Amino acid sequence: MKITYLENYDSLSQYAAKLVMDEVQLKRDLLFCAATGNSPTGMYAEMAKNKSLFDRMRVVKMDEWGIIPLSHPDSCESYIKKHVLEPLEIPAERYVGFDAAPESVAAECTRMQNFISDQGPFDICILGLGKNAHIAFNEPADFLQPYFHKATLAPSTIQHDPALSQGPEPAYGLCVGMKDILETRKIIFLITGKGKQEAIKQIFDRKISTQCPASFLWMHPNVECLIDKNSL
Repeated sequence: MKITYLENYDSLSQYAAKLVMDEVQLKRDLLFCAATGNSPTGMYAEMAKNKSLFDRMRVVKMDEWGIIPLSHPDSCESYIKKHVLEPLEIPAERYVGFDAAPESVAAECTRMQNFISDQGPFDICILGLGKNAHIAFNEPADFLQPYFHKATLAPSTIQHDPALSQGPEPAYGLCVGMKDILETRKIIFLITGKGKQEAIKQIFDRKISTQCPASFLWMHPNVECLIDKNSL
């Protein structure tokens, strides 16, 4: 893991965007696994300043909340459309998304895993850091899921939106599994935001544990870890 400390969020966003653009120039049709949330928003905005670079890039949505519909403004689908697809002018034929509340969750997970297995591995995977050290919706647990799956979400993951807990079952999401994250050619790991000091400490203990999913990134040969100094 290559670790770079940046002075602030803007610097982190600019640095991350350059890393992506450098890779796209080498492989214009690369397969890009897109995270949502506050961490990558600035990076996507920087990428949009050079949107012509992304005229062949393919985008896969990393995860999606259960309970709320795709049309909900807080869905990952809405975020991806607003911050990635529309600014970068990515058409439907170069985007692969999914519904977290389909008629058959198992079938939707199988469909997504088949696509990843057929078209992957990902060339770039963008990851943020959860307050409990989760990556995507791979939460701390006794064991981690290797493949695309339905994940029960931790209270710290859903605390920002009460609507996520108002369904008939515990809050959940669908997400890419650890195997496909770790098989990605290049991972860009963004650490920014408040309340993550304990998660950061766990990672830098360099003890790989399923209770700290982000610690598995130490086993990957090509991780760019960018740290906003204001998050420390």
